[in-house]
Amino acid sequence: MFRVKRVKANYVQEIGLLELDIDQNATRVLIQDRENQDVIWHSPVTNNPIITITTPLQYAVDPLLMVTIFDDGKDPVPPQFNAETIDRVQAALPGTIE
Repeated sequence: MFRVKRVKANYVQEIGLLELDIDQNATRVLIQDRENQDVIWHSPVTNNPIITITTPLQYAVDPLLMVTIFDDGKDPVPPQFNAETIDRVQAALPGTIE
């Protein structure tokens, strides 16, 4: 008698990578699952205009993300934009971002 034991290799990463080039007027970024609006990531924008976020693997398989950037600034009045949303965003598999 024997048992089969499945062991995941420790080098397999079950993640997706999302790299965003953020508008200079953006103050916050919100990433959501487009099917149920669960928040995947929400954070203020730092001085670095390029943000790299890791996501669960499912977001690298299908375009299930919705990305919204917000302009909360009060200068200039009125703001350049209030919010912009991009729908059906797909993360990349590790090693595929150049």
